[in-house]
Amino acid sequence: MNHSVEAPFQTKLTTREKKNVEILLKNMQANCIGRYLIDLPKSYSIAENSQVNINESKITTSRIYLPAFEQRVRLREQQLRTTATINPEDMPYLKKTYPLPLGLTGIIFERVESPGTHDAFRVLETHLYSNGVAIKIETEFTNAMADRYENKRKSTPSVYVNTAPERMSELIDLLSRVQGRAEYEVPTTAGTCIPNAFISDNGKDKEEIDLLFRSENNSQLRFGVSTDNFTKEKDSLLERSDNIWKNLLSSNGDILRKGARKINKLDTEELLAAGKYSSNDNKRYDFILITNEKVGGIKKPVFSLELLNDELTPSPYSQNEIVNFWDAISQTLRVRPGAFLDE
Repeated sequence: MNHSVEAPFQTKLTTREKKNVEILLKNMQANCIGRYLIDLPKSYSIAENSQVNINESKITTSRIYLPAFEQRVRLREQQLRTTATINPEDMPYLKKTYPLPLGLTGIIFERVESPGTHDAFRVLETHLYSNGVAIKIETEFTNAMADRYENKRKSTPSVYVNTAPERMSELIDLLSRVQGRAEYEVPTTAGTCIPNAFISDNGKDKEEIDLLFRSENNSQLRFGVSTDNFTKEKDSLLERSDNIWKNLLSSNGDILRKGARKINKLDTEELLAAGKYSSNDNKRYDFILITNEKVGGIKKPVFSLELLNDELTPSPYSQNEIVNFWDAISQTLRVRPGAFLDE
């Protein structure tokens, strides 16, 4: 499969601009995101405010050594044991601790959702260590079986329930399938990639991944990447483009290019917009490429790639250079081989 960084459009560049784009595209590396691969320069890394949700459990990861992980867990347990709820009836804040199943390294803390909430609303806060990666999973659930919630169970039975067994079962299943992975490791089996980890497929996970990639270079360009396997929009990006264009006109903006693109067997739509930030005269770029937007599902996850530039600091690169950079990056999008069951 061809996924080279050669741009599919003939953007006219000067010799200097070509050199600048070559520098921007230096050290390209495949990134596994969800069920897809996309190449980005190694200077780009995932920002801390990225989000991963699997079956509505929030997952965060970090690459640390085992002693640091063990210390983190000890300190967290001390913090939870000394946290007080606002209402004394909801104490203790830390309800239980559980060892991880299957001989895994880590612990599960069952705690109240927050100091100000009733203790019927809880979180299974899991800390797992796998292949040099600390994986934290936060799973919300409800346990309203205490006698003091009897009236609430009668008045609002859909809220004051007991979802603990179901959520714990889902968590144990997830723990049996998640493992740490190297930053640029590309798995060959069915499943989904999240930062620093891989989750083997079970054919039914609800997956939602939103990542922001920032670079240490001076381009002031960043990439937003989103993928999920449940969104199914009524209209597509191109079908919404007239309204987008009208909004752009109100902010001295315009559409540079829009249309359908066939990329590595994927049917995609893109829209490249440019305007000016309201707070200054810096040029604002917002390029977006989407696949499977109207047909999203387990076998066809939606994938969105977006390029944005910094508001306060203007990019030193010309519009033609940025468009060429975008073309080269977006052309590498492809489904990871073996990403789905029964392939």
